[in-house]
Amino acid sequence: MWRWEDQDQIIVWIWIGIGLFLLTTVLITALVINYLKSIKKNKQKVSQLVRNTQKEYQENILHLQDRDRERLAEELHDNIISQLNLIRLSLHDKNTEQLNWDLKRSMQLIREFSHNLTPPDLDEIELEDLIADYLDQISKNIEVIFRHITIKIPISNPVKLNLFRIVQELITNILKHAAATRVDVSLRISLGYLVLIIEDNGCGFIMESQSGGIGLRNIQSRAQKIKAIYKIKTQPEKGTKFIACMAIQ
Repeated sequence: MWRWEDQDQIIVWIWIGIGLFLLTTVLITALVINYLKSIKKNKQKVSQLVRNTQKEYQENILHLQDRDRERLAEELHDNIISQLNLIRLSLHDKNTEQLNWDLKRSMQLIREFSHNLTPPDLDEIELEDLIADYLDQISKNIEVIFRHITIKIPISNPVKLNLFRIVQELITNILKHAAATRVDVSLRISLGYLVLIIEDNGCGFIMESQSGGIGLRNIQSRAQKIKAIYKIKTQPEKGTKFIACMAIQ
């Protein structure tokens, strides 16, 4: 037999169901809104991070360009212009043969300078061959011993270029400042890692006094680009040893 109490109870349960449905809808809506706000906030963070990274990258590029210009001016002044000035001042004191030798020396400096500025064709040459070719050119000025133990694994062009520039930087500093008669270069490439060692028998230096030099800053910058760690061991009158190590992925 139908009773009004049963009808009232059914209505109560219906309202309870409607209330639960509305509450669930409100909670889901709140969660969705909160999720969308979170996504928007994260997108803004990512966009800001990208903008900051781009700005930092542009600033670093400008900084490196300024340093390269400074280095270019220094190399031109200290090496080439100084050499040409010596030739000009000694025109009346030297014979033709001596002047001819001085001019050849100046031309060699210009060729080396041009070689240092021109990026090599990295796709067609292995790193050890690239270094060997460069060391062969400077072997006319100093005794060079090059040892390498390598396996044929892919090395990216940025790694090749930056390591090659580090070698050039170190050898240039040795020729200009170390008064060395010999330099030993060692390259080891194995599965997973690469080790580069450059050692000379020159005069050495006090590390703290040279920490702000252009050459050392360039080495630090290039090592950071390829995630290489390095150490320089040196003492006055005991030569200098450079050791760099990096993982190869």
